[in-house]
Amino acid sequence: MALVFEQFLTEAIGDAAYLIGDDAAGVAAVVDPQVDVGRYLDAARAHGLAITQVVQTHVHEDFLSGATALARAAGGAEVCVSGHDAPDYGFEHRLVTDGDVLELGSVLLVVRHTPGHTPEHIALLVAKADTRDAPFAVLSGGSLLASAAGRTDLRGSEHVDEMTRSQFETLRGFFLSLDDGVQVWPTHVHGSPCGAAIGDRTSTTIGYERRHNPLLQHADEASFREAALADLPPRPRYYPRLRARNVSAQPTEAPSAAVRPLTPAAFRAAMAAGDATVVDTREMLAFGGAHVPGALNIGASGSLGIWAGWMLEPEQPLLLVLESDQQLQQVVTQLARTGFDRFAGYLAGGMPAWQGVGQPLQTLRQMHVTEAAGQSERGALTLVDVRSPQEWAAGHAPRARHLFLPELPSRLGELSSDDPIAVYCASGYRASIAASLLQARGFEVANIPGSWQAWTACGLPVAKERSS
Repeated sequence: MALVFEQFLTEAIGDAAYLIGDDAAGVAAVVDPQVDVGRYLDAARAHGLAITQVVQTHVHEDFLSGATALARAAGGAEVCVSGHDAPDYGFEHRLVTDGDVLELGSVLLVVRHTPGHTPEHIALLVAKADTRDAPFAVLSGGSLLASAAGRTDLRGSEHVDEMTRSQFETLRGFFLSLDDGVQVWPTHVHGSPCGAAIGDRTSTTIGYERRHNPLLQHADEASFREAALADLPPRPRYYPRLRARNVSAQPTEAPSAAVRPLTPAAFRAAMAAGDATVVDTREMLAFGGAHVPGALNIGASGSLGIWAGWMLEPEQPLLLVLESDQQLQQVVTQLARTGFDRFAGYLAGGMPAWQGVGQPLQTLRQMHVTEAAGQSERGALTLVDVRSPQEWAAGHAPRARHLFLPELPSRLGELSSDDPIAVYCASGYRASIAASLLQARGFEVANIPGSWQAWTACGLPVAKERSS
């Protein structure tokens, strides 16, 4: 028997999925798959494995689950979900509960109920059949994470106390009962909004977390609660939508690149119809140089899925502008991971085709950080910081206004369209989203490439106070 174990990282949204099986028996399970299921099928095929089970550790809110799509594509694999505090699942499934064992040849997955991040949450102990009482790994889902634990506020403020208590008991009663050498493979990794200050290791061990994880250093529930709820990142507004989708009967399909290519004239006609949003997925400096008037810049090189989830409406069709036509599948896949599958088309040939037939162009000024600092100090420019509240509190530009990016559309009334504005974030990626939105709404605005990273590198002054 040779154990097969493979981690699939999706760094752009901070999540991981797992293929685990026995190549002698020829069977495997996939844990916490995302909607782009082809990569799991390809990996199973490469190892000569049949995917017989698809397991969800919990109802996901940060990505569109690929469990049902994968089960169908694998020829009728069993979808296993938690039977503890189970929601009403609208798809065919098998409920598993604490102590159940999923057998994959000589590899065993032992189900353990680990509530806290969500009520139904399960983890999977991984063991060999001949040493089933000595697991060598645990697939921890959204419970124990690298240097962190899954956030406990997803069910709303009325359930925070209950869920935080459950997380405390899960961490101390279950995870700290495991041997130090047990490997920990979480679903949520660095970059996921499902936890605060998740470490940048994609796996860890019980021993390392026992000694170094701040949330495992609290012997009493009260101090744990204070630490667990401190400095949580804002809960993305798309979470409830994805949770509802992930328990529904609505069929989930793997993302397809069957998006209509549009000539510049057809693209402009689709814009004029008024029901689509133009999303330019190029890098910020390319967008600044020239773009389709009114486009929103959410770069494919960053967290496209996350920021599309924050800034776009899933019911609204998208018109895509790409770096190249060959990037279409990548962009469609990133958007599908947070539930976007309605496309009015993409601009065939990209901006070269658009400019080649004389269609209108718009530019977005890219302002050097020292120029922005000087103009702000003279009162000639409003600096807008669109970072998270935690980033703002750690240090920001003097005289800057804090408008957290997802709140910007509802707070435009706080800015004057008569005054020039420059926007910054950590690197310029989020600032370009904000600046493109402001420009489309009629503001005189510039983006600051490098943003806070460049500000501190240039030794510019730093202020500290919490946002109002």
